[in-house]
Amino acid sequence: MVKSRALLVAAGFFNQLGFQSVYFVGIIGCATYALGLGAAGVSALVFALNVVLLVGYSLAGALIDRMGPKPVLLASSLAPLAAAALTLALPMSFLVLLACALVMGLAGAAASTAVETYPRYLTASEPELVRMNSLNSTATFASVIVGPLAAGAVADAFSTALVFSLLLATAPAAALCACTMPAGSCHAEKGNPAETDGAAENRDPAEQVAPSLLSQLASGARTIIASPALLMLFAIGFLGNLGFGAFDSLESLFYRDVLQVGAEWMGWLTAIVGVGATLGSVAAGRLRVQRVTMPLLCALLVLEGLGAVLYVGTPLVACACAGQLVLGVANGAIMPVRVTLTQCSCGIERLGSVSALMRVALSSAGTLPLLAAPFLANAFGVQPVLVVASASVAVAGAALLAASRRVDD
Repeated sequence: MVKSRALLVAAGFFNQLGFQSVYFVGIIGCATYALGLGAAGVSALVFALNVVLLVGYSLAGALIDRMGPKPVLLASSLAPLAAAALTLALPMSFLVLLACALVMGLAGAAASTAVETYPRYLTASEPELVRMNSLNSTATFASVIVGPLAAGAVADAFSTALVFSLLLATAPAAALCACTMPAGSCHAEKGNPAETDGAAENRDPAEQVAPSLLSQLASGARTIIASPALLMLFAIGFLGNLGFGAFDSLESLFYRDVLQVGAEWMGWLTAIVGVGATLGSVAAGRLRVQRVTMPLLCALLVLEGLGAVLYVGTPLVACACAGQLVLGVANGAIMPVRVTLTQCSCGIERLGSVSALMRVALSSAGTLPLLAAPFLANAFGVQPVLVVASASVAVAGAALLAASRRVDD
C-alpha cells in the first residue's frame, strides 16, 4: 500500500507539474504577451480548453468505470508530448496555442480524474482515503509551486514559447509511475448492492456485457440525483466555482494592466497559491474523519472567496500575494475534503462517472462566465469584474452552509 500510494502521488505530481507549467504561463502567457491578444481572444482560447476539459472528464470517468484507472492514467500521462512537439516544430500562433490547449485539456482532465478515483480502488478505509486524498492534493499543489516557478524562469530567461519544452521531462516521468502502479482490486466489490446502490440489478444483460460510455455517464448522473449528499456536493462544486470563471480570461489582463507586472509574475504569484494550497492540503490530511463534512467544505469556500477579494481588490502586488496565499490555503483544503466526501458517498462501480461529473460541474461553472467576462470587462473594467466574481464565491459558500448542515446530518 505504501509503494502504491507513493507511485500514485508521484504520477499525480508529474502530470500536474506539466499542466501547471504550460497552462498559465505557456498558453495564457503566450496569448497575452507574445501574441498581444485582448480579453476576447484569451476568453476564446480558455473557453475551448474548458469545453475539452468537460469532454475529457466525461470520457475518462466512463472509461475508468469500464477498465479501471490505470490505463486512463497511463494514456493521459503520455498525451502532453504531442503539445510539446507542436510548439517545438511550428512558429507560435493562435492555432498552435489552440491545439496545445485541446491536447492539454484532454490529458489534464483524464489524468486528474484517474488520480482522484484511484485511492478507492486501493482501499475502502476512510482514514486511509483521507490520508491518500490529502497526499494527492498536496502533490497537486506542490506542482502549482514548482510548475509556475519553472515556467516563469524559462519565460524570463528565454521566451514563453519555450515553456512547453518542460513537458518533455514531466510526461515520461508521469508515464513511468503509471506503468508501475497496481491496477487495484475493484471487481470483488462490484455487484455488492450496498456499494452500487442497486445499479447492477437494474441493468439489462446487454448493458452488463458491453455498457456504452454514454449509458455509464447516465448511470452516474442518476446516482448523483438519487443521493442528497452527492447532489449537495455537485451544487457546492458548481456554485462555488462559478465566480472563478471570469479569472481565466481576465486574470492575465489584471497582471498586465492593473498590477502592471511582466509575464514572469504570472508564475511567481501562482506559486504563492501553490504554497498556500500545499499547507491547506497537509492540514486537511490531519483532520479526523468525523470533521470531514459538507459544512466544513462550505466554510472553506467562504474563506476562498474572501482570499480572492484580497487578491484582486487593490493594484498592490503585496496585497495580491497575501490574497493568493489565503485563497491557496482554502483551495488546498477544499480538494481532499470534496474528494473524500465523494468517495465515501458513492459505490465504486459508479465512482469514475460520478467523480467525472463532479469535475464537469467545476469546469462548466468556470466555462459559462467566459461568455460574459469580456463584455463586462469592457463595460466596467477588469478589476471590478474580478472583485464581484470573487465576492460571489464567498456568498455562494455562505448560502450553501445551512443546507449542507441538513444534508450532512
